[in-house]
Amino acid sequence: MRGRSFLSAALLLAAATLMLPHAAGAQFGLPARASAADSAPAVSPASPRGALESFLRLADAGDWTGAAAYLSVPVGSRGRAPQLARRLSSVLEQRLALDVRTVSGAVAGDTTDGDATGDRIAVLPGANGREEPVRLVRIAAPSGGAVRWVFSQSTVASVDGWFENLGAPWLRERLPASLRRDGPLNLYLWQWIGLAIALPLVVLLAWALGALLRTILGRIAQRTVTDWDNLLLEQLRGPFRLWAASLALSPLLAPLALNTRIAAFATSLTRGLVLLALFWGLLRIIRLAQDRVTNAASATGQGAQARTLVPLFGNILRVTVGIVALLVALAQFGYPVGTLLAGLGIGGIAVALAAQKTVEHLFGSVSLAADNAFRVGDWVRAGTTEGAVERIGLRSTSLRTVDRTVVRIPNGRLADERIETFGERDRILLRTAIDLTYDTTPEQIERIRDALEAALRAHPLVFDEIVRVHVVGFTESAIRLDVLAWFMTTEWQEFLRIRHDMLLTFMRIIRAHGSSFAYPSRTVYHVQPDA
Repeated sequence: MRGRSFLSAALLLAAATLMLPHAAGAQFGLPARASAADSAPAVSPASPRGALESFLRLADAGDWTGAAAYLSVPVGSRGRAPQLARRLSSVLEQRLALDVRTVSGAVAGDTTDGDATGDRIAVLPGANGREEPVRLVRIAAPSGGAVRWVFSQSTVASVDGWFENLGAPWLRERLPASLRRDGPLNLYLWQWIGLAIALPLVVLLAWALGALLRTILGRIAQRTVTDWDNLLLEQLRGPFRLWAASLALSPLLAPLALNTRIAAFATSLTRGLVLLALFWGLLRIIRLAQDRVTNAASATGQGAQARTLVPLFGNILRVTVGIVALLVALAQFGYPVGTLLAGLGIGGIAVALAAQKTVEHLFGSVSLAADNAFRVGDWVRAGTTEGAVERIGLRSTSLRTVDRTVVRIPNGRLADERIETFGERDRILLRTAIDLTYDTTPEQIERIRDALEAALRAHPLVFDEIVRVHVVGFTESAIRLDVLAWFMTTEWQEFLRIRHDMLLTFMRIIRAHGSSFAYPSRTVYHVQPDA
């Protein structure tokens, strides 16, 4: 079962890598080229940024003839202008984390870089290993028209060399042309095939590495006198496999020479898997520590209290770890965590108002734990609800009633209720009223009272400091005796047996002394006038 869970998690994360659309790159903060729709506010089309936006927009639409208008193509290569535009688009997509918002939006371009005739927007390694700039230059339109910005002739001359170095050149030379076609997300078909092969290999390597190290660590753990390390090794099996998969991911994807956007996402995914394995391991350690503390408390006779407090604090720790993991994951994918926290501070009042009930119940659970009002397994009466405590959660407490239904009471409300805990009593009260008939003489009543008290005091579990048997009144049809005694037991089932035996003993005593129980009756005197 654990193996299937790990395999499912790995495949889902891998599928996220393969199926991430272009728009998701911007959403997750991945370095991706920005389109014209991503820039705000709108800039002049006669600026470097406007020219770059127009080129990217036409490239996304597949209008290579229109995109070629933004290239300064030498006269002898103008017949290849659409092809050069397409190759330049592939180079920018796969080799640059290009953000158009960093390009100057002024008509005159960036005048602070020392280049009076153009703007350098990026640098790429050339065929000879030297860096070659990607430049936009300002030219005047024919017949004295407006100034335009286009890619320089030196940049256009380098496009073929950059394009030939895309992917893995040594593999491109040995692949058929059908596998070197562009696929989704600007990946070649052979790269997609490589991904389909690499991802199952990641899972297999994770299993193999996990089994190897688990065997080594297991032999070391067997030499220790405690079983803590054995249990820890068993609990960390899943997180360790995920960690091994994250280590194997980068080396297996490196030969595929993925484009910049996908490679950046794969790097973020690798770091995310490492962090996921770390926090998953922390959750497993919390669970193991929780079980160990509960077992240790049970061995010392404090099992009921441990079953109440340990799960509560364990849940608090897990929620804390989950929040930290979420913040770290957001930071890994480029979200400004500091800004988010600042926003939470500014909107703290609104959050507090919206979540006041949740916070109330959370503090109610802490209050119940601090007061030790009851424990799991106790029989309690809270308001009008009575039942056995089954679970104490962060938000509510579950009671199992006599009808075997489960009533969940929010902890905030439960903390304000009058709580009667039957599990904390040190003895159980037996109190009953005995009605004798009016034909019982006072001497018989005295003998019956003494016999009843003697029978109570003779019981080995009676609390002999207080045993009371007294005549307390005369009802319409009986002389009433009140019997009161405590028995030194906290088990309700045992008390039921004691009460059963004592009531039968009371019946025998009353019969032996010549009296009987009174029935509800009424005497009616009918007076008839003399005829």
